[in-house]
Amino acid sequence: MKRIIFGAVFASCFFTVSTAAQIMSNPGQWYINNQIYSTRVFNGVVANSMLRRGASRSRQTAGKNTNKPAIDHTAFRSAPGNFLPAKLAGQSANKPETERLLDGFVSLYKQTAQKDGFPANDLAYAFEYFVVNNYLIYHDLIDLPADKDPRAKKARDGFERIQILNDKKLLQVSIAQERAIYNQFREVLAANPEIQKMTDAQKQEAAELLAIMFGVNFAGYMQGVGDGDEQLTEQARQLARQGLEKLLGVQVGQVKITNSGLEL
Repeated sequence: MKRIIFGAVFASCFFTVSTAAQIMSNPGQWYINNQIYSTRVFNGVVANSMLRRGASRSRQTAGKNTNKPAIDHTAFRSAPGNFLPAKLAGQSANKPETERLLDGFVSLYKQTAQKDGFPANDLAYAFEYFVVNNYLIYHDLIDLPADKDPRAKKARDGFERIQILNDKKLLQVSIAQERAIYNQFREVLAANPEIQKMTDAQKQEAAELLAIMFGVNFAGYMQGVGDGDEQLTEQARQLARQGLEKLLGVQVGQVKITNSGLEL
């Protein structure tokens, strides 16, 4: 995610940041963050021990060539347009602007997939995208200017700030680590009967929902960082924490990302 040029993305749709911040600051009028947890994807697949067992199994087989045919249960044929933005925008008082906002989050997801070499039309990538980028938000690992960086602001002097920023780079998630996580989700999700029953449209809708969920968190985080609004920044962190814990079924402190992928 950090490989996308954030300034370019938000310059093209500046309204998205302020609108997302309004959504986050008025959750009683918005239901995306709750709706995702009632979908069949979360209830039938994710919030259970199967994912943890799958992560452990994937670590044991990571990097090994099993000579098995590629599993394609998580892939889907994309429709020409997006499904969710218009549907979700119907709940908003300003439908056109909100629909553009949500379309922008799905576009960001697709741009990131293309830039980093992942298939956007794959539910496993949607899960990886959601996990990795919320992990980056929660731990303040998003690439930011030094004068805005929450970690760097804790430095007592210039030397300590350089050290903090160097340490931050070491903690960020590499493409190789993302690839390992993607493969874990691909294996675990593809083996689940609920995923195998999903239609292309259902998989696309689930992927868009994950992209939008992260997009709301990301826009609110960036707004908070840019404005120096620690309350909004912290709200985004807590939404990221909630998403990770609901999806992975463990406390956020147990979530580790290594060269083998997710370790829970």
